[in-house]
Amino acid sequence: MRIFCKPSRTTRFAFLVALIVLVTGAFAAADESTGTWTGNLRVQGNYYWETSTRVVAPEVRATLVSPDGVVISAGYLIDAITSASLAAGVIEDIRFTETRNQGSLSVGREFDLGEAQLRLSASGLVSHEPDYLATSLSLNGTLSLNQRTTLISVGLGYIHDNVGSVLRGANAGASDPGGRMLSDRGRVGQLEGMNLSAGVTQILAPNLWMSAEYNLLVNNGMLSNPYRAVMVQGVLTPEAHPGQRTRHTISGRLAYFVEPTRTAIHLMYRSYLDDWELAAINPEVRIYQEIGDAVTLRVRYRYYEQNRSFFFRESDVFTADDPFVTADPKMGAFHSHLLGFRGLVMLRFLANTPLDFLSRGSFDVSVDYLWQTSRFGNAIMAQSGITVPF
Repeated sequence: MRIFCKPSRTTRFAFLVALIVLVTGAFAAADESTGTWTGNLRVQGNYYWETSTRVVAPEVRATLVSPDGVVISAGYLIDAITSASLAAGVIEDIRFTETRNQGSLSVGREFDLGEAQLRLSASGLVSHEPDYLATSLSLNGTLSLNQRTTLISVGLGYIHDNVGSVLRGANAGASDPGGRMLSDRGRVGQLEGMNLSAGVTQILAPNLWMSAEYNLLVNNGMLSNPYRAVMVQGVLTPEAHPGQRTRHTISGRLAYFVEPTRTAIHLMYRSYLDDWELAAINPEVRIYQEIGDAVTLRVRYRYYEQNRSFFFRESDVFTADDPFVTADPKMGAFHSHLLGFRGLVMLRFLANTPLDFLSRGSFDVSVDYLWQTSRFGNAIMAQSGITVPF
């Protein structure tokens, strides 16, 4: 039974209008004030590597805060994805590099309600690559109570993706007599989704707080990979997933600060369930250690385990009578372990040097290693960035 209804043009237009109104209101409010704008700029590099895929993704993010508290954030990211995976459209044993461009914009403002405060925000995102165009809009609200010791948040989001198909290979660039590139199959489907979230954060003591969140995501449309093929009784058959998926996620965090040693311990847990009968658990522990006033170190360990979806089979077990077939390793049972380290250094030591403009900023670097039993194999993830306020 389908419980997802495609948002009407009116609904999508309302999301867009809300974003425009908040952005316009933000600049109008700022113009009324004679104070000074503040903010920060962050430049970051991201790296991911596994057996068949490498991703290098530089990004830049800027945040502006008006004198009366309007927060405007914008970001740009470019992914250089190098892959040799059949699931990415490769038709022979070669590596190719594809570029994805992503831009985002958000605006928010807090309103004083006397003994409570209400923060409203809206955000939009556009991501484009040769075979995919993804757009999303979201609205969020956070109510602060009890002198900001209690935070209640809700969010509503909408996504719309156009899915295409572009084959790669030595002969993939050929064209027909009309000049059309045969490798570009054009649009092959679309994916839409609605997201609803609700959460609470509570300060339990001066050095102890907890948070919990529930997230509902309903997808409708093309949920299979247009490139991935499945062997069905000796014949390669295009992957076919159900056209609707409802996902439930519950997550929580408990954080405690040990003041004598300046150590923070975060215990995190996430559980997942969807109507494809796929369920997962995801506990994690993080330890933060302050060293002096300029250095913070973090170590984390995360475990992940899931069962298989109801239609997952080994590739040589599917029959012609199966309505759904898949070669997606993420649909099968597997588990993983992640171990990661992060260091953050305040750049105060650059004061009164030629790099004095960075002295109020910070530099951070993190490295994570992932061991997993799926066919994707083990992976390395790394990030490095610098944040400078102004």
